[in-house]
This record gives sequence, C-alpha cells and structure tokens, in this order.
Amino acid sequence: MTALRPNVHLLPVALTLSALLGLQACKPKPPAEAAQPPSRVPEADTVPLKAIQEGLQVAEVPAPAVLQAWFPAEAAGDESARAILTAPVSGIVASAPAAPGRPLAKGAPLLTLRSPELAELKSRWLIAQARLRRAQAELAREQRLAAAQAGARRDLESAEAEHAGASAEAESARIALQARGVTPEQADGTFVLRAPSAGTVSAWKAQLGQGVSAHEELGAFQAASASLAVVELPPPAPGAWKLGSRAVIRDDAHTWQGEVVGLPSSMGDMTHRLTYRLRLSGAPLPLPGTPLEIQVPLGQGVLLPSSALQQVEGLWGVFLKEGELARFRPVKRGPDVGRETLVMDGLPAGAKVFTEGAFLLKSKLMRLRSGGGDE
Repeated sequence: MTALRPNVHLLPVALTLSALLGLQACKPKPPAEAAQPPSRVPEADTVPLKAIQEGLQVAEVPAPAVLQAWFPAEAAGDESARAILTAPVSGIVASAPAAPGRPLAKGAPLLTLRSPELAELKSRWLIAQARLRRAQAELAREQRLAAAQAGARRDLESAEAEHAGASAEAESARIALQARGVTPEQADGTFVLRAPSAGTVSAWKAQLGQGVSAHEELGAFQAASASLAVVELPPPAPGAWKLGSRAVIRDDAHTWQGEVVGLPSSMGDMTHRLTYRLRLSGAPLPLPGTPLEIQVPLGQGVLLPSSALQQVEGLWGVFLKEGELARFRPVKRGPDVGRETLVMDGLPAGAKVFTEGAFLLKSKLMRLRSGGGDE
C-alpha cells in the first residue's frame, strides 16, 4: 500500500492565504455614521404686528437721567419719645382715663387713683409732724430752764434726743411721700397721674373702677413731637442710601433735612418692602403719625409705564417696535414709582417701546415659542 505524501511546494501558499484571511477578518469595520442631533431652533423673540390689530401704543424712549422720586412716609417718635404710664402707689381708678389720641399738654391729668396707701403715708407724715412740734416745744422749754440754771442736765439731754428722733421720723415720712410723686402738704389720699410731656395717650390698660398695684403698667404715652420719618420702599434698595445719607422730607407746610439712621435688615414678610428710618432736623417737628414725603434717589435710567414691562420666562423686558415686528428685549428693572417703573439698563435712547398692549404681545410671543402660529 502506497502512503500519500503532502506537497511541500503548496504549503507556503496556503499559509500566506490563511494569514491574509485572518488580517482581513481583524480589520476594524468603519464606524457607522453617528446620528446628528436635530439642530435646535432658536427661541422666537419677535412678534409680527399684523397678528395684533388693536390695543397697541408706542412711545419713544428718552435719554437716561439720574432720577429721584417722592415716596410716602410717616412721622414717628424714637424710643425716648415713648413712655410707659405707671402709678407709684396702689389704689382704685376713680376717674375715666383721658381719651387715647387726644392732644394733651404737659402736666395734664390723665387719671385719678383713690389710694389708701397714699392716705396711710399722709397720716404717718401728719403724726410725725405733730411729734416734731411737741419735741421742738419741749426742747425749747428745757433750753430756757438750762439757761436760767433751773433745769437738770439730764432733762435737757432727753429733750434733745426726743427732738432728733422726731426730726428723723418727720423727714422719713416726707421722703416717702415725695418718692411717690406728691408733696406732703398736697397729699390727700388721691393720686393724679399727669402727662409727662406734651403728647397723646397711645393706649390704656386700666379702666374706671379697676384696682391697680404700685408700678403696674396702666398705659402708654407718645410724645407730641416725632423726630423720625419711616418710609417703606419697593426693592431694589436705593444704592445711594447708606447710614448718614441725607434726603429732603416734606409735608404740606414744612420741609426738613433727613439723615438715614436705620437700614432694613430684611424685606418685610407681609409688605415685601424695605423699611428705612431717617432723623428729622430743621423745622418744628411734626406730630407722630403725620403723613410725610421723602425724596429718594432712584439711580440712572428711564421711567416707563409699568404696563410696558412684561415678564417672559423669568426675564423682565419690554417690546420694541422694529418695522412690522415687535421684539422682546430684556431690561434691568428698578423700583415702581406710582404707575411707572424705573428701567435702569437695556434700553437705547430713541427706541420705540410699546407702552400699551404689551401683555398682548407677550401672549402672542409665548404662543410662538410653544409652536403655535402667528394667526
């Protein structure tokens, strides 16, 4: 039997073909063409004016200027102008308290207390005065006897000691009455609470017939003059106002210079406004609660009707007229002044801004941005 022998001449060729096939298999395939994300359509910021036929008004933007405005304020007293009303003695309210809010002169009676305590103090003073007069007479008699060498030394010393004790007791009774705000001679068992200065009673806690203890709070008193002006401003805060800044303050008849003495620590939770306190100087001070006006620096910018400003997706701006289009332009909004709003940045002088109907343009712009048409 004949054995088969491999053909050695064909072996190199076979190996070469195998290698080529292997390289072809290992060759990386060209990457598939990456899917291109769809290009984002820019958000619309213009509205065709043909879509809105009525309700639009246009005004020309003036050149920016440094602006000031008058804001309403109120006269107020500082802490030293307010007082707590108390009585130095216990007793019963024997007269109707003075009406709150009524102007009162300094020393005007506010209420009357019928005070057994005061009556007891007056009785002690009267008894002490009687003892003192008796001691004075006894001492004078012993001094005359001693001068005539007709009295005993011991009796004179006893009279002197009695006089000293009576004097101390009388002085103690006098001080006790004066410490309660009454003079001994005028004390009669009643205590009259009087106005500490010209002003008004803010509120009463005591009523007619009520029993009160010594130093119990009976009410509150407000001095007649107010040294402060309090103003609440809408944000943002006036950048020019710091502690010590000056401002003009006025009412219908007077003008004052004001100095900023109190800055807001935060915005009011209910009013969403910033409270400033200014100290008045110059003319006679007003009464607390008097309506005032304060001239506040707003900064540089232009005043536009508040209706011209619209908020679009969190940005405040206005609509400018550009041919047959209305273009939304973001601006830096300042405080409101009555029915106008300060625009501090973002508006070129001479531009045409829509002052009426801006809300219609906003509605149309939002529709366009959401994919709606301009019909």
